[in-house]
Amino acid sequence: MRLARLLGTLLAATLLALTGCSPDSARPTVTISSPQDGATVNTPQVTVQGTAQDNTRVVRLTYQLNGSAEQEIAITPGTSVNFQFQISLQQGQNTITVNAYDAAGNKGSSSLAVTYDPMAIHTLSGILVSEYAGGPVAGSSLRLYRNSALVATATSASDGSFSFTNLSPGVYRLEAQKPGMAGSVMEGIRVPEMASVTLVQKPAFDATATTTPPTLIITQDGTQPLEGQTFTNTIPFRVQVDTSKDYVRPMRYIYVALGRTPGSAFVTNSATWSRRIFTDTEDTGAQALSGSNVAGFGSASGETVYLEVVAYDFNQNRSHYLIPITFRNTATSQNNTVSAPTGVAATAITLTRAVGFYEAKAPAKLTVPVAKGEVGELTLDPEAAPAGSNLYVEVRWCYASANPTPFAFDIERSTDGVNWERVGTVGGSRSASCPSNPFNRPFYFRDASPDLTPGQTYLYRVVARGANRAESAPSATTPLPPFFAPLVSPADESTGVSLTPDFTFGHPQLSIGADGAAYNLVLWDTLTGDSVAWQTLAGYNLLVEFGTSDNDIPDGEAVVYGYHPGLGGLVIFTDTAGVYDPSKPNLIPVDVTQGTVTLPYNFDGLAQLPALQALRTYAWQLYVSYAYKYNPAEGYRISAYSVQTWPNNAAPFRISRTETQVFDFTTGQ
Repeated sequence: MRLARLLGTLLAATLLALTGCSPDSARPTVTISSPQDGATVNTPQVTVQGTAQDNTRVVRLTYQLNGSAEQEIAITPGTSVNFQFQISLQQGQNTITVNAYDAAGNKGSSSLAVTYDPMAIHTLSGILVSEYAGGPVAGSSLRLYRNSALVATATSASDGSFSFTNLSPGVYRLEAQKPGMAGSVMEGIRVPEMASVTLVQKPAFDATATTTPPTLIITQDGTQPLEGQTFTNTIPFRVQVDTSKDYVRPMRYIYVALGRTPGSAFVTNSATWSRRIFTDTEDTGAQALSGSNVAGFGSASGETVYLEVVAYDFNQNRSHYLIPITFRNTATSQNNTVSAPTGVAATAITLTRAVGFYEAKAPAKLTVPVAKGEVGELTLDPEAAPAGSNLYVEVRWCYASANPTPFAFDIERSTDGVNWERVGTVGGSRSASCPSNPFNRPFYFRDASPDLTPGQTYLYRVVARGANRAESAPSATTPLPPFFAPLVSPADESTGVSLTPDFTFGHPQLSIGADGAAYNLVLWDTLTGDSVAWQTLAGYNLLVEFGTSDNDIPDGEAVVYGYHPGLGGLVIFTDTAGVYDPSKPNLIPVDVTQGTVTLPYNFDGLAQLPALQALRTYAWQLYVSYAYKYNPAEGYRISAYSVQTWPNNAAPFRISRTETQVFDFTTGQ
């Protein structure tokens, strides 16, 4: 019996020993961290780095170049081994393979492709935005392709910027993908001709739907190629969506333009240039660009110009194609000796919501001061696309009808007055009209470049182009940051409020570098729905200016004024320093230190009742709120606006913009 137990114990031990000695068949794993797979370099020497791991230990490491014999890499054996070595590449594409071996002879490998091109010295940089004039898109994955091969990847930074280096000359495709966002692709990027690009990526309409942008077939007529061809005065085109590829039906928009990225008419059109737009279609049919579509582009002998096509599917996936053509323009105005444009005025507009890049909606008009003692109408695109502030610069100018008509107007921008960059071209024209109000001047261009920055002063000039170039005098503008005047009191949902309350709100003029702000307050009677109990100055704006070096009001002082329709003239309500009224009126109290303005109920005598009704609920809001900045060097013209909210006559009741605060309160006895 004892012998049996001993034999059992011995057998168990033998089985355990045999189990512990089972053969090792697990292969080592190899991870190459640098260089990146698909990378292009412009020097033959490359440093390869990575890690090899094994369940027992890595005892040998080798590398191969283009399938050649294995070369030893010196290591200290271990379960995890870091490696680094240099390798000399051959010109063209190279395959680098790293092999790892364990003590049992198991082999694990990893390979990647690297292209050595001594001409790969170019950089493509850019910015990713939610609208052409909108805010940045951060954290989006960017992939750059050449001839269908992935050559580089990047992630957009917090400001939307990205950059690819060591690029060879050629034609590239750039894709952007991010969870919650629609897909975006730009096809036909020429390097090194195009050193910088702007890519638009909008929020997806349906995050669960495909984010693959539509594939376009762009030809002259459905069969003949468009790219690389030569055209005179008219460019035939047909854009078709490849319905065999993935996208979300129906298509929203297809835009076609020459020499400029097309979008909404408000942003991209001008008085003398326009783009084509097609809605709810997968095939534009046979079309053509001519007349104002091509004004200012090409030359008599032929000039390389890019035809740009932008398309959005229903999920807001975006495709942008850049197609080079040679364009001959036989307009005789190219032979005219031209004069310099006059009356150039650059005005920066900052909005609290981005201008819709493709929204084809009617713009709104806002009555604003344009200079000291002068008002005019500022045209805005009120249809907000994604949330987030944006800005653009509107450049207006004149060109006298007595002068020969220019072939084109080139709009140029500078930050130092020495180095100028062309930001746009529109067709040339002339007009006998040149109003003093810059918003009424006949010719205009809107610069919606995403690199425009609040606080940076920009100079703009307009160059008339014919047989010669004639440059205008420059006009300066310094864009303002976003403006927001918060409601303070009566607080939201407060009760027991006085029947003649004071309405206090923030006035952050000084903090954003502005010279003043305009307001219009509306008090609603919620019992009767849409009844207005009081609108300050019957709809005219109240202007509040705290002292700055550019508004001629002493530091720490303030002036509040506005047009009073009942009195038929300008009224100074508050003048703390007696700048305009030595009696120093104080009908509208201000606190310059705290940055607040207080409007006593019925200060203008224009309310429906001398006092509010007891135990009644009212609502109040700023119906108009925007800041502005003077330009003393240009006759105290207002050269920048920052608009928080502006009127909207459409329903629903009391809402002019979703960002507008509306506070409810209930009166006491």
